[in-house]
Amino acid sequence: MKLVTLLLGLFLASQVNAAGSGRYESQKSSKPLSAAEAMLSEQNYLQASEWLSDYLQSKKGRRSADAWNLLGFSLRKQGHYQQALYAYQQALSIKPSHLGALEYSGELYLSLQELARAEQNLARLEQYCGNCQEQQQLESAIYRYLAE
Repeated sequence: MKLVTLLLGLFLASQVNAAGSGRYESQKSSKPLSAAEAMLSEQNYLQASEWLSDYLQSKKGRRSADAWNLLGFSLRKQGHYQQALYAYQQALSIKPSHLGALEYSGELYLSLQELARAEQNLARLEQYCGNCQEQQQLESAIYRYLAE
């Protein structure tokens, strides 16, 4: 696992342009993931990937299902599907009922043409939350996929 995490970090670091990252620095101390969330809300997926990769190298971040989920999201939005899948799997290994990771990895499975796996995630969401926002969003994504 350490080797895969290191390789993921090196992969991300090699692709990131660090210019402009200073404006998020002050958010690192207030709420651990608020800087990454701000980057993602501005669609700065590459920058968020770098920040999250660094955070996941820290002792505090290593076991953060939320951080792994956000990393998966940022990687998926960049089209790095295999790396995103790995990140979602890490989030779900830490917290199998992580609603966001179930939804987002389900959407990733649709991008990979793996409808059955997306439907498995939908079933898990139904089990864990019973009609929550994540379930509704994955359900909508599956309907759109089937309509194509």
